Parts: sequence; C-alpha cells; structure tokens
Amino acid sequence: MVAEKMKALISIEGKTAEVKETNVPKPEQGEILVKIHYVAQNPTDWKAMAGVPPGRIIGCDFAGEVADNNGSNWRNGQRVSGFVQGTAVEPTRGVFAEYAVVEAELVYAIPESISYADASVIPLPFATAVQAMFQRLAMPEPSKAAKSPFPFLVSGGTSSVGMYAVQLGKLSGAFVIATGSKKNHDLLKQLGADAVVDYNDANWPEQVRELSHDNLEHAMDCIGETSEAIAKSLSPTKGGHIVAILPVGAVRDAVTSVNSKAKITSTIVYTVFNRNLGYYGKIFDNADTMSEDKAFWAKWCSLLPELLESGKVKSNRAREMGGIEDILKGFKEQQEGRVSAEKLVYKIA
Repeated sequence: MVAEKMKALISIEGKTAEVKETNVPKPEQGEILVKIHYVAQNPTDWKAMAGVPPGRIIGCDFAGEVADNNGSNWRNGQRVSGFVQGTAVEPTRGVFAEYAVVEAELVYAIPESISYADASVIPLPFATAVQAMFQRLAMPEPSKAAKSPFPFLVSGGTSSVGMYAVQLGKLSGAFVIATGSKKNHDLLKQLGADAVVDYNDANWPEQVRELSHDNLEHAMDCIGETSEAIAKSLSPTKGGHIVAILPVGAVRDAVTSVNSKAKITSTIVYTVFNRNLGYYGKIFDNADTMSEDKAFWAKWCSLLPELLESGKVKSNRAREMGGIEDILKGFKEQQEGRVSAEKLVYKIA
C-alpha cells in the first residue's frame, strides 16, 4: 500500500525551500508512481528554487522503484531512474520527495550492477548530452559510429553534461578534445578524451585549432559562458556548429563576429516532456522540437541499460551528502563553487 502523505522539499517565500508534508501524487494515464530511493542535485534545482512561487516541489534526477505501474509495462518493485522538470505544475513534477510521478516511457531500467546512487546521477545530464550531440549537432549515433574520426570539442569537460559528452563522443567515433582544469586532465582521458586543454590557458582556442588541424565543426558549450572562445576554435574556412546548454541570445553576434561562418544554438532538455515550456520556450532555440525530442529520449532510455552494463558509459562520480534535510546544504556548496567533477546525491529511502 502506498501512503497518502509524503515528505518533500517544497519552495517557500524568500527564494528558498523547506521539507514539508504533502499529498503523494497520483499517476495519470501513461504515467507511473515511483518510490524515490536516491536523488541527485543539478544547478537547475537551486536556480529554479529561487525563481518559483511557494508550493513547488524541487528536484529533477532520481532513482527508485516502481510503486504503482498503473497498467504500464513496468513491474511494481522494478528499479528505474529518470528525470522530471522539477518545480513544474500542470502536471506537478519534482523528485526531492518520497514519491514522484513520471512518464512511463521516460525512465530506464537500472542494471543490477548499478547502485541507486550511481543511477540517480545519470538521467538529466546524459539526456542533455544526447540531445545536443545527436539531434542538434547531428553527430553519428554509436550504432552508426563514424568510420574515420572527426574532431569534437567539449568545453566544460568535467561538468556533469560534459563528462557524458566526452564518453558519447568516443562512441560516436569522434576525436574528442575536452577542456578542463589541469587537476582533472587524467579523469577526462580515462573517460575517453583524446586530447585535453586547460581552459585557464589564455590561448586554449589556438591549442584546439592545432589539435583539430583547423577542421573543428562540432562543439558543445557545457558551461554556457565559453561560446565566443569556442568560435575561435572552429574551422576558419568552414565554420561549424556550437550547441550551448544555456540561452545564447546575448552572445550570438559576438560568436559570428569572431567566426562569420559559425552557427550557435541552444538546447533545453525539458522539451522531452512535450509540454509548454513557458519562459524557457522563449529563450531556448529548440522549443518547436518537442514531440521528436520525446521519442528520441524514450529510445535512449531503452538503450541506456546495456551501455551501463557493458561499461561503455560510466556514471559520473557521486558524493553522498545525507538525506532530504541536507539538500539545502548541498545547494550552498555548489553555489560557492565547492563541487567539481562530481554530483551530490541524497538518500531518500
């Protein structure tokens, strides 16, 4: 029997949140109810908390077990992981809670070899990398990997999205160049980067041009603030395409002034839910791709278990921070820049 009430981290006045009791949500058609075991923190969680009215449930990334399969193909008790658009309403979404509702086709089965903690750090950043690389940049998917390597730049290689982009880039057949601080160069190479440059070097774009022999046409800005420098790295004759995970309206002109043949677009992964994005829809470039984005992510949810089980994709490093009462402490750590090349996770049940 599922309880009627649950604890959840809910937004309150003052741009913050607190753990409160609320009703356990009920799944509609095509949805399942998940009992949450672990959740992972993303920057979007604390940013959303500061911008929404009181009463919203925070949190996107989760791992847990099916509590109500609601007529879907999932079994009650089956281990699953996925992400939601935390703080959303109509329908209500948020996973920093004891239970959460999610679309049945947008979760993946957790392999036995993967813990709940490790499973929770995958969905949102992995889905963002998949969407940016294989839909927006039109890079070859791993099942049809390129026969001859092509250069691919991951700016922000040790961000959550960046670490999956490096791994997926190798599976795509790319020659992967990643930026990161010197202390993380070994980690990036372990994940599959063919070359690593230090973003603290003023001339890192020139280093990328040298490494790519002036042939770079595919690049990801996983930080959202390096697009102008990336434009300097692109092929001077062919230009290329940069995809950023933050809005790019303010830098579009600067990018083309650096490289007139460069194209820059932004992508937001919440399009996979095929629902009105509100404000996000006005500032991101992919608001009109929702139905295809949903189908694409559903396909990757079915591919992900084998990629994890075979070790072709490794989950980002997880650091346990405690339980639901400790999430605000984790927000503070990340805001103060004390989280590097890892994901903070919390045990809920």
